[in-house]
Amino acid sequence: LYFIGQAKMPAITKEMLEKRASQVRTGGKGTVRRTMKAVHKAGSGEDKKVQGTLKKLGVTPISDIAEAIFMKADGSAMLFKNPKVQASMQSQCFVVSGTYETQGV
Repeated sequence: LYFIGQAKMPAITKEMLEKRASQVRTGGKGTVRRTMKAVHKAGSGEDKKVQGTLKKLGVTPISDIAEAIFMKADGSAMLFKNPKVQASMQSQCFVVSGTYETQGV
C-alpha cells in the first residue's frame, strides 16, 4: 500500500486493548484467552457406524455400474447415476450409495 501525504494512525488506548481482549476471552475475568474456537464436525459419527457394519458384513466394491433405478410402491423411481455399489454374496446384501434423482412414472 502506498500513502500519499501523511496518514495518521489513531492512538491505541487502554479501552481499545480491553475491547479486543474481551472478544477472544471464552470465560469470565481471569480465564485464559483463546485465539480460535474449535470447530466440531457434525454427523460423522453415524457414517462411521454404517461403515463399521458394512465391514462386518464383508462387502466388496463392484465397479463399472453406470446407473441404478429403484422403483417405489407409489410408482415413482429413484435414479442413481454412477452409484457406488458394494455387495456381499455370503449375506446376500447389496449397498447402493450416491446422489439420486426422484422421477415420477
